[in-house]
Amino acid sequence: MERVNSLQQTRVLQTLGEEPLQQLLDRFTPLISSPPFLINLQGEIIVCPHEADMSGLHDHQFYIDQHEHRITVSNQDDGQFMVLAAPLYVQSELDAYIAIYVKRSKRVKNAERVLQFLANTLSEKAYSEFELNNLTEELIEKYNEINLIYDITEGLGAVFDPQKVCDVILEKVVEVIGVEKASVMLYHEQSNRLHLVASYGMDLSEEEMKDIAIPPGEGVAGTVFNTGEHILLENIAEQLSQDNTNVVQEHGYEHELLVSGSSRYKKKSYLSIPMICSPQQTEQKVMGVINMTEKLTSDMFTSGDLRLLTAIASQAAMSLYNIQLIEEVKDVERVKREMEIAQQIQMGLLPAVPPDVPGIELAGRCLPAMQVGGDYYDFFLSPDNRLGLVIADVSGHNVGAALMMAAARSTLRSEVLTRCSPSQILENTNLVLYDDLTNAELFITMFYAEYETQTRILRYSNGGHNHPIVLREGACLFLDTDGMLIGMLESVDFEEKTIQLQPDDFVIFYTDGVVEAVNEAGEMFQLERLCDVIEANWQSDASHLLDTIYEQVEQYSGSALRTDDITVVALKVH
Repeated sequence: MERVNSLQQTRVLQTLGEEPLQQLLDRFTPLISSPPFLINLQGEIIVCPHEADMSGLHDHQFYIDQHEHRITVSNQDDGQFMVLAAPLYVQSELDAYIAIYVKRSKRVKNAERVLQFLANTLSEKAYSEFELNNLTEELIEKYNEINLIYDITEGLGAVFDPQKVCDVILEKVVEVIGVEKASVMLYHEQSNRLHLVASYGMDLSEEEMKDIAIPPGEGVAGTVFNTGEHILLENIAEQLSQDNTNVVQEHGYEHELLVSGSSRYKKKSYLSIPMICSPQQTEQKVMGVINMTEKLTSDMFTSGDLRLLTAIASQAAMSLYNIQLIEEVKDVERVKREMEIAQQIQMGLLPAVPPDVPGIELAGRCLPAMQVGGDYYDFFLSPDNRLGLVIADVSGHNVGAALMMAAARSTLRSEVLTRCSPSQILENTNLVLYDDLTNAELFITMFYAEYETQTRILRYSNGGHNHPIVLREGACLFLDTDGMLIGMLESVDFEEKTIQLQPDDFVIFYTDGVVEAVNEAGEMFQLERLCDVIEANWQSDASHLLDTIYEQVEQYSGSALRTDDITVVALKVH
């Protein structure tokens, strides 16, 4: 047995906190003849009850035998006192001890049982909190990744310039990962070279960038391009000194971020990621390479960095591939005509007029964007006086998105005839469309509801869409059920809820183009402003309310370019 003098923070203290631990020890103190306290593996008292007088014990030295789980103490008063201890484990690892300092007596066994129960209780609570914290962090990280990829996808949807795509991707990489140097290289088939098209932190002129070209298979970037696999160098200087210096010097690769001479680097780690897309399931196409080094927050790139960068690179590759296809057409008018056809497809899918349903007013409108959007709404009237209503938004801004909208409409109409519940209709629709959406790298946000005219009950389910607004007596409520986007996972359960509507209630369904419409300053219209407009017109009829919403959005946007459809559907109960 030996004394360790360095202070060690325990995981149970980090996870549960000092105050909750003290409160728990307070509760157990009356059950034992002496107040319990927490000792770390170095024999230091780190937590004790609030009211306990531990001043004398802090003067003692505690010695721990971790094999026998036995603690002895100096100055034991001729052996009249002893330390009882129970080990405390966190994730199967010994973390600390719960102990009491008591006089030897026949009641020691009872104190031992209470201590063991307390140790087990703390171990289980610490384990649960630790797992919950890990799960929460993982979910937050995943949610942020999905949002980031969604933002990148939306941002690149209307971009048809490879240089602009690379600039956007480079900006996102620098912002999200946090690096001092980064570059994007694209492969040009005519020259059979990787060309540097965007850089950050490298202090290069446009002319210098034009002169930088690397053959596939040579250097780090060339190797990554040829193999389609990332390369992570833990030490640039070591790699250069071993086998890369001559190649770098011969071909002038210093602007690839592999600089001959490591003195220009503050940190050693270097990461190169291929931009790969899969236009067909059996084919992979490498469009270029993203390079980065000198991470700001740590010396090394992590597995999380690699996962996120791979997703970003994939989105960039798909955008670049689509641009390449458009450029191969070499006919701008033909491309414009295709966009017009897609918009015609979209508008042709929308109902010309809403159905005439006793007891309610219906109004719907879609104002298409300059580019092809993916908004869609529809009504379904059954023989038993049930009204089905759907509003959806297909990601993407092309003919494929318009055709996917048509497929979704056809699927929905078939599912509605089965008379399934709203949640089951979304589940079946997701299952039918999943493969096509996955292959097309698209997804759909969708909200489906059914209104029963006799009972005024609205049943609804949500697939990642904006929460509809219920306007009741001049105040806005929200149909806040949530669900996964259509096409994200093959098998998904959707939540279903109901609401009892009342006479003069409004239900307003809308797409994100309403709340994300921007003015000349780039400021969004936002949900709060939409609610203000609705509340100010709560006595209007459905058509007039739609007119007012569109007038307010257009007035707010002014001359700003509209990049997304604006779709609103209103239902008013009589």
